[in-house]
Amino acid sequence: MEAKKNLVIFAALLMVAAIRIEMVAAGDMCGLSISDLMECKPAVSGTKPLPPSANCCAALSKADLPCLCTFKNSPMLSMYKINSTLAIDLPSKCKLHSPNCGA
Repeated sequence: MEAKKNLVIFAALLMVAAIRIEMVAAGDMCGLSISDLMECKPAVSGTKPLPPSANCCAALSKADLPCLCTFKNSPMLSMYKINSTLAIDLPSKCKLHSPNCGA
């Protein structure tokens, strides 16, 4: 019975992940297009990330920032070589109100 319950939970998580991947593939993630996301990539990846550009901050200003918190522990971030800690700090670096993404 426990194995069946775990299988159902696992299947539900896969469905949620698939929906998020489709959203990104469709070009919208919390109000950001793929090109918006790419504007910010230099500021959230690599061993020596750059400060966020004006274009990055402009894109981030129109995003649903609390929505972005849902991706905090997503394997998609590492897949795209995005440092989640840097990503969470990005709104404050752009002088935007940072959402509380929790621990």
